[in-house]
Amino acid sequence: MADLLASRHDVTLIRLAGAAGREAGHGVREVVAEPSEDLRETLVPSEGYRRSAAALEAIEEAFGEDPPDYLEAWDRDAPAIVPLTARLGRNRALIGTRAALRIGGSRELVGLHDAALSDPEVSLTCDLEREQLRLADRLLWPGGDGLDLYRRYYPEPLPDATRIALPLALPQEAAVPAEAEPGRPLRILYSGPISRGRGAGDLAEACLRLPVDEWRLTMVGEDTPTALFKLSMREAIEAMFDGDPRVELREGLPADGIRELAAAHDLLVAPSRFDVWPEEVLEAMALGLPVLATPVGGLAEIVEDGVSGWFTAETGPAAIASGLTDLVGRRDDLDRVRRSGAPAARARELADPKQILDGYEHLFERLGPATDIPRPPRRGGEPLVSAVVPYLRASEHIEEAIGSLFAQTHSNVEAVIVNDGSFEEEDDVLLDLAEMPGVRVVTQLNAGEAAARNLGIVMARGEFVLMLDSDNILEPELVARAVEVLDRDPDLAYVGCWFRYIDPDGHPQASPRGGVYLGNRVRRRQEEDNWDGDTMAVLRRDALIDRGRIYEPEGGSHGDWEFYLQLREEGRFGMVIPEKLARYRVRADSLMRVFGGEIRVRTMAEMRDRRIRHRFRWTVEAE
Repeated sequence: MADLLASRHDVTLIRLAGAAGREAGHGVREVVAEPSEDLRETLVPSEGYRRSAAALEAIEEAFGEDPPDYLEAWDRDAPAIVPLTARLGRNRALIGTRAALRIGGSRELVGLHDAALSDPEVSLTCDLEREQLRLADRLLWPGGDGLDLYRRYYPEPLPDATRIALPLALPQEAAVPAEAEPGRPLRILYSGPISRGRGAGDLAEACLRLPVDEWRLTMVGEDTPTALFKLSMREAIEAMFDGDPRVELREGLPADGIRELAAAHDLLVAPSRFDVWPEEVLEAMALGLPVLATPVGGLAEIVEDGVSGWFTAETGPAAIASGLTDLVGRRDDLDRVRRSGAPAARARELADPKQILDGYEHLFERLGPATDIPRPPRRGGEPLVSAVVPYLRASEHIEEAIGSLFAQTHSNVEAVIVNDGSFEEEDDVLLDLAEMPGVRVVTQLNAGEAAARNLGIVMARGEFVLMLDSDNILEPELVARAVEVLDRDPDLAYVGCWFRYIDPDGHPQASPRGGVYLGNRVRRRQEEDNWDGDTMAVLRRDALIDRGRIYEPEGGSHGDWEFYLQLREEGRFGMVIPEKLARYRVRADSLMRVFGGEIRVRTMAEMRDRRIRHRFRWTVEAE
């Protein structure tokens, strides 16, 4: 794709570290997205997410503050989730950039057909894919039923779609078929991942159902753990045939593709339960092989029934066996299609470079160049942002925290410090802070951090409320960035950020160097770890006061998480800017360090019970 577009445009290819693929051609600037040392030592929800964060680093390095006009990525495994979130968070390297996702079979849809969605990391990847789809401006689809399948499966409306096929480097000459012998068996080829969703097991079972013995099956492709109980599909198929000499399974494709195999076989079978645009089928067709295909995804358009191949009535072993049985009895028709050259002509038509380039030009005309949409106008200048700062025996760091607030590029800020019953001599620092313009100090008997936050929220006067711990530090741009994001998207309830971890003395930690959050929209299920956000975030005041939402007094160290869960239940979502715009002080006596996973499990259980009680209480009161 990059090589083709480079004939008309300046193209930069961001290649994720470890990703396979041929070298970029002339005119393409290639950048390998290797995670920086800082990113390698940052806590992230998954390695796939780390790779996406590395892609953002590569984009920042390649473009600086001169954003690209257009960004394109595949949908599978959410490789663009961090760059797209950064665009929403006003990252200068992506402001105004238009973004498209090319659908190729998401991890969720592939896993659904491979029965492989139960793994926690796969589950997270599926959630990230959904968020990536939501953040894109456009979908690209090559043809067939793939787009409609996405629309049927995903509950939220998808972006508008543009049909642009894939530019494939197809063989230019058909393979010369081996000389036919009278009474020869039907020679069947399968090429692609040996997986459940691709129908490898269905084809094997279909061959065992054939009423004749005159057939041979060759299966070529990478093995997958998609058989029952996550066992090897290759081994499951080998067990089905139990040494049957009519079957050969090969590990991986030959270095020169399947030309030799295409010459030695009569038919390619594409038995997929789900597929978007199988390149293996197009390659085989370009080599002259007719195709028997299930009528799913891209296959519904790639194959022309009776011209370049045939369709089965539906998916599954019975339908595939019926189609093969019919072709065994119509060998003349099979030979006719192969001699006609129709399979190769169809493959080249679908991968025509001019048609693809014209499709991109039409897309670019509609999207336009990278242009920043003006921020909605405001009356009265900068909105007031109130920082609520709970305080308990934090005299050593409170001045630095407040200082970072008043050093913000957004100048209209105030601080409400809530003294949660701290009356030692060193706490007199609050008296000095109370003398500062824009700082108010209120005192309550010790009632806990959540109660202190709730009192501070009531005392706050700003349109936005910033939750700031007394020992943490804000980077200068955090408030301005968060307020701009909230102004541009009135539906957002809060904006947080990533963190850089510092030790009690304020020095950067060596490992882990920081932490990542995702926002409360991404995770669809309540998990054992909080990726929704930290307390330190800028929130709309109506998300706290006017709509009756406050921090749960019994929430303890997970009060922020419980608050974000409550917002999620009520259909209000926030986002997290994927940049380290605050410094989080990690203390040796913090509850999470002392108790680790044990306290997390206990507080999670309490949180679930409390949410059930609240819902039950609301139901009873409503009745």
